[in-house]
Amino acid sequence: ELQKNNAALMTQLPQSFMRLDDGTVKINDTLFKQQYEYIPAELINSTVENRNNYFTIKVGTKHGVKRGLGVISDNGVVGVIHRCGEHYSIVKSVLTKDINISVVVESVGLYGLLKWDGLDPRRGSVTGISNDQQIKKWSRVVTREGTGIFPKGLLVGKVEKLKDVEGQAFWDVSILFSEDYRKLQRVYVVKNLF
Repeated sequence: ELQKNNAALMTQLPQSFMRLDDGTVKINDTLFKQQYEYIPAELINSTVENRNNYFTIKVGTKHGVKRGLGVISDNGVVGVIHRCGEHYSIVKSVLTKDINISVVVESVGLYGLLKWDGLDPRRGSVTGISNDQQIKKWSRVVTREGTGIFPKGLLVGKVEKLKDVEGQAFWDVSILFSEDYRKLQRVYVVKNLF
């Protein structure tokens, strides 16, 4: 019941809406239209020890779920819907070789792709970030606007350490995930209404 109430409240957050008009407010007119809604779900099983990890959730096409939708928890991003049945769905976890979620390091506004090296389920990395700017330790890493899978600004993790990529002008940004995927039990499927 609490999870259903949380989903209803998340639907009312500003990041669940898209601004339609930058002009003035008019009577009987709205400047925003709801863009995202959230479908609560429970995990049935999951893995974290494989190179490519998946988990099964107890919602499917009957509940409005389809391939490619994002999946989040109360702590942040957890994956993308990979396959759907009528009552169950398989989610490709963030702990997968080719997850490629577009993210931004909030403190500097630099964009990159979320990656996982297959070793530690608590840590990932962000690639493609130019090393011409310094990034502070523990800067927030959040979802990027424009991908359509996740609302802008959902937490993914925090910067733990930086190192130069040899022979290239990029940082290898190691992050501590905001979610402990080993303890994950309840999630929300993010449905983009646009």
